[in-house]
Amino acid sequence: MRELLVVFGTVQRVLQAERLARQAGLDVDVIPAPRAVSSECGVVLEVGWGDAPRLEALLAESGPAPEQVFRAAGAGWLPSSLAAAEPVADPGLSRASAYGGCGAKLAKGVLDTVLCGLPRVESEDLLVGIESADDAGVVRIDENLGLIHTVDFFPPMVDDPFTFGRIAAANALSDVYAMGGTPLAGMNLVSFPLATTDRQVLKEILRGGLDALAEAGAVLAGGHTVEGAELLYGMAVTGKVDPRCIWRNGGARPGDVLVLTKALGTGVITTAARAGLVEPAHLSRAVRSMATLNRRAAEAARRVEPSAVTDVTGFGLAGHGAELALASSLAIELHLEDLPLLDGALEAAGQGFVPVGAAKNRESLGESLVLAEGVDPLRVDLALDPQTSGGLLIACAEDRAQHLCGALGGARVVGRCVSGEAGEVRLG
Repeated sequence: MRELLVVFGTVQRVLQAERLARQAGLDVDVIPAPRAVSSECGVVLEVGWGDAPRLEALLAESGPAPEQVFRAAGAGWLPSSLAAAEPVADPGLSRASAYGGCGAKLAKGVLDTVLCGLPRVESEDLLVGIESADDAGVVRIDENLGLIHTVDFFPPMVDDPFTFGRIAAANALSDVYAMGGTPLAGMNLVSFPLATTDRQVLKEILRGGLDALAEAGAVLAGGHTVEGAELLYGMAVTGKVDPRCIWRNGGARPGDVLVLTKALGTGVITTAARAGLVEPAHLSRAVRSMATLNRRAAEAARRVEPSAVTDVTGFGLAGHGAELALASSLAIELHLEDLPLLDGALEAAGQGFVPVGAAKNRESLGESLVLAEGVDPLRVDLALDPQTSGGLLIACAEDRAQHLCGALGGARVVGRCVSGEAGEVRLG
């Protein structure tokens, strides 16, 4: 059985890789691409675990380079690597924690009370700090260079170690993209329950993180690992940005529209998965979304000169939208019927698999959350659903939004910025 699917992006590159592999005596085949694996190219290269190391060496020497690799997982597919170890058992990572992914974040209201009153160290070179809840901090080195500093870590939201590592790294890298920057280096942050979990699990988690770093063009500069009761993984990431071109979550203007670059629903779908009540294809598509870097979205956003940018993670679309609105001194309207949703998200929400984080997000917003009469409560839940490695939320001029959506395919206009009470989010 051939358990791995290798995505190359074009039919020509798939056929080139197949020809090279067959000439080397490898057992490969070209097959139609499952929708959960590739929506841009109709075919992929199929290969078994036994031939994966030789195929990796062959492609490294002669090309073409794979864009992505997926492995069979029951009736679905998970991100993988030609260098990954063949899985021997399900370690059940997501079932060992009360929360998974960005749903583990402290509620914004709780965090605000903790931070309130703490002293701040001021510097004219600290261009972006904690004052507006931006996605990362920025320190000026000189007039042409600013360093972006960010950190993200959390417990698993999926069971596969490589996939968890890949998603966690993609989530950490996203903050750099949301600031308009380029990732330079990452450092691993690990808490690992060595007494109860095989160390091979940690190796594959780290391999998944390396896979995302390599795709981002960044390097691993080190890390810190402690033995703890609960598995946690993430990265501290450093990036660079021109100090004159930093994207902030403030700066949106009344009349700007809001574009979301990834579909919503990772929280409800992974919650359903933990209960064993999710369609494999739905989980595969959610995992693929979480494992996808926001690099391409940032590149497309740069061409429309956005007025404000943030990424959508643990506080949900409504929560991060509220931060954008508050920092921009205006209100936003989100159109629930226009929200892009992952396959199975509405069904999971309807079955009650709404994570606790959604309720925390609703409570933190308080009176800033305004619901129009007759709105669909399930879509409200999805607007509050904690996202792990979610998309970018981009404010830009309306006449440029369609260019952005056209460039990204899955991006959608989900609302607009309006005059009103700063920080107000109107769901209609």
